[in-house]
Amino acid sequence: MSAPVPHPVPIAASVPASGAMKARKLLVLLILLALALPPLLGVNTYVLHVLNLTWLAAIAVVGLNVATGITGQIVLGQAALVGIGAYTTALLMLRAAAPWWIALPGAMLLAAVVGGVLGLVSTRIKGHYLAITTLALNEIFRIAVTNEAWLTGGPIGLRDIPVFTMPWLCCGLDEDTDHQVYFVLLVVMLLVCALAIRLMKSPLGRDMRAVRDDELAAEAMGVNSFATKTRAFALCSVLGALSGGLYALSVGFISPNNFTVFESIRLLLMAVIGGLGSIGGSVLGAAVVTILPEAMRGLQTYYLAAFGAAVVIILLVVPRGLGIVGDWLTAPWLPVPMRPLKGSTVHLAPAMQGLRTTVVSGGQTRPTASTDDAAAAGAGPAAPAPAAEVRIRMSEKRELGAPLLVARHVAKQFGGVRALHDLSLDVREGEILGLIGPNGSGKSTFINLCSGIAAPTGGSIELGGEPLTSLSAWDIHALGVGRIFQNVRLWESMSVLDNVLVPYARGARSPDGIRGTKLMLADDGGRDAAMAALDRFGIRHLADRQAGSLSFGQSRLVELARATITAPRLLLLDEPAAGLRGGLVMELAEMLAGLREQGITILVVEHRIKLVMALCDRVVVLNLGEKIADDSPQAVQRDLTVIEAYLGERVEPGAIAATRAAREGG
Repeated sequence: MSAPVPHPVPIAASVPASGAMKARKLLVLLILLALALPPLLGVNTYVLHVLNLTWLAAIAVVGLNVATGITGQIVLGQAALVGIGAYTTALLMLRAAAPWWIALPGAMLLAAVVGGVLGLVSTRIKGHYLAITTLALNEIFRIAVTNEAWLTGGPIGLRDIPVFTMPWLCCGLDEDTDHQVYFVLLVVMLLVCALAIRLMKSPLGRDMRAVRDDELAAEAMGVNSFATKTRAFALCSVLGALSGGLYALSVGFISPNNFTVFESIRLLLMAVIGGLGSIGGSVLGAAVVTILPEAMRGLQTYYLAAFGAAVVIILLVVPRGLGIVGDWLTAPWLPVPMRPLKGSTVHLAPAMQGLRTTVVSGGQTRPTASTDDAAAAGAGPAAPAPAAEVRIRMSEKRELGAPLLVARHVAKQFGGVRALHDLSLDVREGEILGLIGPNGSGKSTFINLCSGIAAPTGGSIELGGEPLTSLSAWDIHALGVGRIFQNVRLWESMSVLDNVLVPYARGARSPDGIRGTKLMLADDGGRDAAMAALDRFGIRHLADRQAGSLSFGQSRLVELARATITAPRLLLLDEPAAGLRGGLVMELAEMLAGLREQGITILVVEHRIKLVMALCDRVVVLNLGEKIADDSPQAVQRDLTVIEAYLGERVEPGAIAATRAAREGG
């Protein structure tokens, strides 16, 4: 494979030396020690109160970042979720005499239910419509707590809420509430940040980032976008409620004015200033928006203008916000950079074990050197053999198994446009079936129907006897269907390794063939398999690169590694050779032949006819949504109907009829 093209990547995607990592950990430790000093140094209550509000805001902003920054769902009603936590905690303590350690979890549970409902709503509406919906939630909440005075106290709010009483945390300096809760709020905020960072490194966190970058590709790779969004909103709501409940327990008073739309916009401003998706930046953004106005109050009527100007300057100087600083500080704990693999044992799915790409050069078969093999020899990434010297190592005529994919009378219409009409075909186990035809003939549409991206208008599609037409894309992936797209669809903000790990979390086969699902915060242990999948396509050296920095050819190989890491029963390839140079195309063909040798059935859509004819066992030709040929590559090449469809040359109807009769008679 060709050597990687140098490309600048963000600081968070670089790989600092271990010494730099240790220095950053030490710096973070010193910062934490400094944050613990204010109560010990006798700082006045007002300053401590502002700092406490900062930690509370940071908790809410981290929750907002889970939904908006990490998952890409716009939330403009976070203050309502904070208010639900505050009012529920206060009401349980005042009306039901519940202790705080019951009231606060109860509030978080209720908020999780509300967040789950929001998550379900987000599967139906997207973008600015979702933002408007969450904004409406905030206004509905404000009106409800204002008008239901019998329960919430109305505009006056709730007073005399029992607050924390922990004099042993005051260090003997003072016994006011702000001193007592300072360490509690600081520790809770740090734990929330640690949980969020752990979430980003987990399979669920990768799912969230995949949904944010490209939801369609995420679903095709097995990610249940409905469940992922619902979990994101639930976590956002729980952390918002935690912030609100702690606010009620710290201040002892709440009113509707604490949870207005303006407060939601203020929380979103903290997330933007801190950098969307940055956990460390969430704390920095909360500090700037909370502390800076208080520090500027001496400017009297001009302090809001000065604050606005400071925010604009920050965003102009650093468009990514303070997240560039937050990510730099928390780099040792973030999912990127990834450490090089050292001495790991590779555990592949049984169907993929032993797979080794080979090329033939000068009449001799040799194994393709992996990047690590070449690096060990001091030669860098392995270079491909010259295109003129490369040919595909094809197996002898082989016995094919029973039909794996069965399509009968499939039709698909987009409004008045007929993309497919009465299409019937089989793909047999162990077969490489080529699907060709002019542009607009319905090839990619059929791939989309088989992978669940679109639903057919009529007909049926089955995989091993299992109907696919009513299943979602992630359910079809779980049945053993992998695919690549006509236009490369990688999750560009993620590393190459994380791209390959996303489908592994729910598609890895155990030795008995059963597919497992590893979600939430558990470590899926799939890095070894992901590195092996990259090595299989000669791109192991790209593992730590940001996917958005790759060339088109490199991106295509990453997409192939991502599609094959789960050892799918059926691999759907939509123009895999598009954008690849000649020599790399032949190597790709060799890799596909190797995948077939390992028991993977392949359906390939491709415009490079020479590649299709050399690689495929059988070829199906579409034209204007209908099947016009289904035969061996040699027979298809001689078919006058195919020649007419491809070349546009007029062929006598009698000649076409004679050709069809001869084919059917044979």
